[in-house]
Amino acid sequence: MTLKYLKTEQIVPGQGMSYTLYEIEGENIIKRMLTTIPDVNKISIYPKPPVKTLFAPERCQNVMETEFKNLWKEGGGSED
Repeated sequence: MTLKYLKTEQIVPGQGMSYTLYEIEGENIIKRMLTTIPDVNKISIYPKPPVKTLFAPERCQNVMETEFKNLWKEGGGSED
């Protein structure tokens, strides 16, 4: 099955812009997700995301698979 990668963003007061990236399988099923706040060098990975289905995917931006996987690895995650 083909995977797609999406991103949302929001401001976190005192820390900067926060980006949440999703690895999506099938009909908006979240396989993995991560959150990064570049201004404070913080990456949190979620190999078993608390949310299983992406709400409002039309509000997300498409991102490259490499962006997701590079951040995942930088955050301490292993590939599958």
